[in-house]
Amino acid sequence: MVRKVQIIAVAVVVVGFVGAGLASVLIRALGVGRLHVLTVAGSAVELSVDGKPTPEVSTDGDHLVFEVSRGPHKVKLTDPVSGTVILYSVDVPYGFDELLLPTREDQCFLRFDMREAAYGRRGADSEEAVPEVTDRYQNTNEPISIPHHTYYTFGELPESVRSSEKAFLLRDIPCDFAGEGANEGLQRMALSDRADVLFTDPDSLLAKDEAE
Repeated sequence: MVRKVQIIAVAVVVVGFVGAGLASVLIRALGVGRLHVLTVAGSAVELSVDGKPTPEVSTDGDHLVFEVSRGPHKVKLTDPVSGTVILYSVDVPYGFDELLLPTREDQCFLRFDMREAAYGRRGADSEEAVPEVTDRYQNTNEPISIPHHTYYTFGELPESVRSSEKAFLLRDIPCDFAGEGANEGLQRMALSDRADVLFTDPDSLLAKDEAE
């Protein structure tokens, strides 16, 4: 009787593993991809996929999300105010792929590790943690694949994370300031409410900081 119970228990575990594996395969096979766009200074963006206008499925501040089915697609980003058009060839091999589309030629991105800065324990007299830049994404006029646990606005960051979880924040910044050795002060401004000014008048920010 004991051996029979053990065999049943093993069978249940095996079936569970197989079921989880099949579920993962089905999700990747049937799920849709997501295209992420970060606008600059509240600019409007229109997106079409294979010639069909595609509305965003969600928006949070300057972060817009569009869904696209698996497979290759022709994507067109249009700024209706300036008339600027950017064309992308997008390939979504698996469901739930996350791709970022720059909206302008001078838009690059920094990925900040927010684990300590947003969720670390600090005393009242301790200094505020400065998030570390873990990844830099240059604009090559191609879609950018973004790792999991990445958020695009402060509002999207979870209220708390477990000790084993990660949390990264992606922010846009002019490409001149995105590389190694660039002005760290300006890179930190990508986390502030002055971030959009980096694209319009960075010299004024530099002058103001020097005066302070």
